[in-house]
Amino acid sequence: MKIEILSSKIIDGVISASGLVKARDKYYVISDDAPFLYTLDDNYDVISQLPIFTIDASFTSRIEKSEKPDFEALDIVDDNEIIAFGSGSKSPERDVFLRIFIKGKKEIKTYQISEFYTHLKNLEVMENRELNIEAVAYKDGQIFIFNRGQNVVFGFVFKELISYFEGNIPFPTPRTKLFQLPNIRGIRAGFSGATALKEHPYIIFTASVEDTPNAYDDGEVLGSFIGILKIEDDFISSEFQTVLFPTVEKLKVESVIIKQEVELGETHIVVVTDDDYKDSLIIECKIWWESFI
Repeated sequence: MKIEILSSKIIDGVISASGLVKARDKYYVISDDAPFLYTLDDNYDVISQLPIFTIDASFTSRIEKSEKPDFEALDIVDDNEIIAFGSGSKSPERDVFLRIFIKGKKEIKTYQISEFYTHLKNLEVMENRELNIEAVAYKDGQIFIFNRGQNVVFGFVFKELISYFEGNIPFPTPRTKLFQLPNIRGIRAGFSGATALKEHPYIIFTASVEDTPNAYDDGEVLGSFIGILKIEDDFISSEFQTVLFPTVEKLKVESVIIKQEVELGETHIVVVTDDDYKDSLIIECKIWWESFI
């Protein structure tokens, strides 16, 4: 797998970017430290912000770490619906799921999903490890949820998951897959972002390496990877490819979207980064990968 960086830009006014999607000619960004969904134009300039989380009057620039919902996972279901998950790394504050409808008058549906996250933590594949939901990818009616640390992907039928959140059906047991991602200095990379190609059965993901003992505390950023998985039989296969993100400064790449599917094996992508302290970067890249057998 290969990668080439094409351009980069600071997103003025957006701190700690953690999720990115595109709908028509606009980009939407969430931050794990701010209560807004930011709308960007095609020059990556912020043109509006939509409150998606209730904050008190003392808010200035960052939500207190102990109180934030820690939105890390973002994707788009169609041109109107964006979905976001809190990380689940602190309960109940981070046990939140949002459906954000962006056409016309904006509408936000908020779900408290502590029970759902408890079910995920109790699955055998988690081995009693911490939950830290960092990415989500929607593809053809399926939703793939990526946990960081214990690098597990949970697969659901999206309509069934929504029906469960609305109290209509019991917990729909997911398909699961555990991955052993590459490491830097002996520290394993953890999933941080994901998006599905529209024309082909693949998911592009990001994974970052941070020297921290748990899912709650921040640590030294050691670098990030871009990778690709193949979808087979409505789920993902065990095979994957990765490439180290090639920057002198060690970046925590948090989210990825497809800008253009050039051809099978070549894709133009956009990523956002978060260093937990200052403004976020948005970076355009091209990636190439070998065909899966």
